[in-house]
Amino acid sequence: MASSPLWRGGGKIFPNTGEENYTQKINRKMYRAGFAAILSKLVSENRLVVVDDLTVDSPKTKQLAQKIKGMGVDTNQFRLLIITDSIDENLYLSSRNLANVLVLEANQADPISLVRFPNVMVTRNAVAKMEEMFA
Repeated sequence: MASSPLWRGGGKIFPNTGEENYTQKINRKMYRAGFAAILSKLVSENRLVVVDDLTVDSPKTKQLAQKIKGMGVDTNQFRLLIITDSIDENLYLSSRNLANVLVLEANQADPISLVRFPNVMVTRNAVAKMEEMFA
């Protein structure tokens, strides 16, 4: 077994160090256009649900799970992204124990999170906030 990089089967001359950065800068107009395109695709596929308000009285996972199931989304089969204008403590605490549910504020939502989740639930206030951010 050869360890010299010059020999067949040897090691790499300049291996990855783990500190490489593969991120690329995206122009603001392109970012906004991509965000809008993803949202319109979600709407056309009926994967985006807009709700008036999503609040939980107490930090109980069961209450949030029942509320989500009542809206027609099965979190056992599909992952769900919930976007709100501001996360209240009860909603955050009750969603932590649901494996397929992620709660984000409107300013934290990004195109990657929208693409990763098959179902997206957005509150009306969050829609207004996103329109304000991307207008």
